[in-house]
Amino acid sequence: MRFPGGKGKTYQQVINLMPPHRVYIETHLGGGSVMRHKLPAVRNVGIDADPKVISSWSTSGAVGVDLVCGLAEDFLCEYAFCGDELVYADPPYHPHTRRQRRVYSRDYSIEDHERLLALLTSLPCMVVLSGYANDLYRSALAGWHTQTFRAKTHTDVREETLWFNFEPPEALHDSRYIGKDFRARQATKRRLQRLQDRVFRMTPVERTAFAQWFHEAFPRREWSDLK
Repeated sequence: MRFPGGKGKTYQQVINLMPPHRVYIETHLGGGSVMRHKLPAVRNVGIDADPKVISSWSTSGAVGVDLVCGLAEDFLCEYAFCGDELVYADPPYHPHTRRQRRVYSRDYSIEDHERLLALLTSLPCMVVLSGYANDLYRSALAGWHTQTFRAKTHTDVREETLWFNFEPPEALHDSRYIGKDFRARQATKRRLQRLQDRVFRMTPVERTAFAQWFHEAFPRREWSDLK
């Protein structure tokens, strides 16, 4: 499935921002490239207001995803948050940032964006939001962290922004896509593989000594929390 603003070629950028979480909620699901590529959480929720989107997901045999047909705002307002959730919101682009006026079958007005932003900034959990930079987002999300990346559109390349309400993570829910682009991801993968091969070649005593050194050298992380 392809949708305007879909993350089919840039899902790695989003996944690389996601700390460990128990519940994953993706609003404005569309093709759901992030949902499809990330490691599942204990619970996974996909929301879209377009019945055709939900039907397509249902007939594609999506396993382990709770599908919700309705407004993301309604679901988020009623959900009982525990704090270990991560919400990824990828709403229609703000009208002032588009090259074309009519793009989405289920569009957002400026007032819709204002309501969504007010809600997202009130949630007691981790939130990642994607879109093109604009004055409304800059104002409403003041104090949030940002990360930008270049994304190819149908006509050219534009800069997309990710806003997130937590410190840049030291540990990821899914670390398979580390790296800003394909070349960096491949280099990181090879480097980690070489390190893992060395650890596997150690004797049990050497591995134990290495593990003890590692935990002493990096005492700030609660490694048990990353499982």
